[in-house]
Amino acid sequence: MRREIGEIPSVVERVVATAEIELSDVARAIRRDRPAWAMIAGRGTSDHAAVYAQYLVETYLGLPTGLVKPSVTTIYEASVAWRGGLVLAISQSGQSPDIVAVLTAAREAGALTVAITNDPASPLATAAEWSLDCHAGRELAVPATKTYVAELATIASLVASIDPTAGLTDGLAALPAALDETVARTEDWLEGRGGDAVRDLAAADRALLVSRGYNLATALELALKLKETCGLFAEAYSTADFAHGPLVLSQPGIPTLAIRPDGPMGALVDETLEAVTARGGRAAVIGGADASAHPGALSLPVAIPESLTPLVYVVPGQLVVEAVARQRGINPDAPVGLGKVTRTR
Repeated sequence: MRREIGEIPSVVERVVATAEIELSDVARAIRRDRPAWAMIAGRGTSDHAAVYAQYLVETYLGLPTGLVKPSVTTIYEASVAWRGGLVLAISQSGQSPDIVAVLTAAREAGALTVAITNDPASPLATAAEWSLDCHAGRELAVPATKTYVAELATIASLVASIDPTAGLTDGLAALPAALDETVARTEDWLEGRGGDAVRDLAAADRALLVSRGYNLATALELALKLKETCGLFAEAYSTADFAHGPLVLSQPGIPTLAIRPDGPMGALVDETLEAVTARGGRAAVIGGADASAHPGALSLPVAIPESLTPLVYVVPGQLVVEAVARQRGINPDAPVGLGKVTRTR
């Protein structure tokens, strides 16, 4: 897991370097068809990539975007009016039968279908009209790290190809260097104040993760990683939803990990952190330049749009999870009872 996190900068560099050639045709097809809406299918980690894609597609392309409920197709066997829309399916392995079934049904019903997968020969890639390769290479550890970031990079590159005026291109080009710096800064942080966050999480039986906007996906993904890798009951919330009840969960002994972007979203995360502190909770903060206002925070002053920061901020979180697992005496590469490929129907 640790080695594969270290490969993330080179993986993103491959995605960005091949985007112009590999994505131009599908981007042209989407512009030509002018879909009225988009729906995204994924499970587990890929479902969190779908949450990121939802924010990105709605914000940059203006398409109303939702998340597919695969059981509507596979269990309830309902007929869905897919025609006129874009259906995007995300899966590292491309093996899950329910995601394949959704994409197959959508294509047969007349939707424009795109698969994002790390296996171009998988059933999902074959089922789609267009298939995009994540270029992550083989991932051996059970927890998905480099493949998750590769999915985000592929999604962002696709949006940038569909709308070259969106302002994402320069940020994507800057990502590999930003990720290299992030890994180095995080290692230093973990040897210092970040070690407190690791110890707090390793000693706890529950944890909370909060963010908002694009980085809601980051909070969701890191909560999953703490569950599957460390056996820690972790729940993630948008700070807006957190204020509507789950705030009462904040109390001494329950650590909170906050992902704090710069700008207006960061100010809203700060409001939640103040409420957590007022209830006796203790929070660790990962974020941009403005995160430095929080004692002990990991501040990453990267010069990229907020919409690309989920690719950066998740990496310190992955390194925290790996360290927590080891401190709890768990092998992070092979959590007991889990396999690399999960097939659901």
